[in-house]
Amino acid sequence: MRFLILFLVTFLYSANLIDIYRFNGSDALSEHIEKILGSKTYWLERLQNKDVTWGYYETQKDILVCVKSKKILKIFENNDSTFKLIDTVKVLTGLDGDKKKEGDLKTPIGVYKLKGLIENVDSFYGPFAFVTGYPNLFDKINHKNGHGIWIHGVPLEGKRDDNNTKGCIVMDNNKLLQLKNEINYKDTYLLISENVPLTATKEEIASILAFIYKWRKAWMNNDFESYKNFYDESFKKSDGKDLKEFLDYKKRVFENKKYQKVEIYFKDIDIVPYQNINNKKIFRINMFEKYISKNYKYAGPKELYVKFTNDGLKIIAEK
Repeated sequence: MRFLILFLVTFLYSANLIDIYRFNGSDALSEHIEKILGSKTYWLERLQNKDVTWGYYETQKDILVCVKSKKILKIFENNDSTFKLIDTVKVLTGLDGDKKKEGDLKTPIGVYKLKGLIENVDSFYGPFAFVTGYPNLFDKINHKNGHGIWIHGVPLEGKRDDNNTKGCIVMDNNKLLQLKNEINYKDTYLLISENVPLTATKEEIASILAFIYKWRKAWMNNDFESYKNFYDESFKKSDGKDLKEFLDYKKRVFENKKYQKVEIYFKDIDIVPYQNINNKKIFRINMFEKYISKNYKYAGPKELYVKFTNDGLKIIAEK
């Protein structure tokens, strides 16, 4: 069976591409490639030798995994499609449960980028602090608030009076200094779970990659009837639009571009298993998008949150 799959993939995805172009031209070739990109089988083959335990990354990313109940932070180096465990560090975190509002003293559960490094901090926080991206888009659409969630050290003089970190992740200063040397914070994701962290499988990642390109195809073709089916009833846009408001807007856009050529390209795709208190199969997707039409161009970041439902994958948030 394995040999048969390899044979079919090789035949369908490479051998006949030149003949498709020879006999039917570039449009037919483009259509064929779109079908390939929307195929889970294709992506499973691409993922054959990749480790996707902590997600799928098309550029170099370091991964930090904090497990609140165990008071540990695991540091992974993503090297040549494998995740190498560099260190496991003892940490302090906030109160149990997910952070929902300012002042609840809880460390948030989710996936965050490290947004900055503050070196001029009060000595209570140690030598410096990493700033996390809390609240992220998913937090905001779920009406979570608060700020100032850091990874920092312990007082340079004296000791902490208690273990209440007010939501931050706190570690020994020597370990904090070591962490600074082990990661590039600008290319680091922080995954925070309460208990057992959510991980990813190749089946899930392949399904998501195929989903992204099917969604892109409907978008490029101004196929509103197909496009709307990619979205969940709970969907929220970063500007506050709910599903109905968003789809009403997109329908008008599609109608205005009905006879226009639209090109959309994605690169530097990151797919991260989104840690959540209910252990739902949710994934955060970050990528670089290039959008080109007759009267509008965009090149910049794109952020999606998707979940597996009984009706397949659905987009639940978008920016």
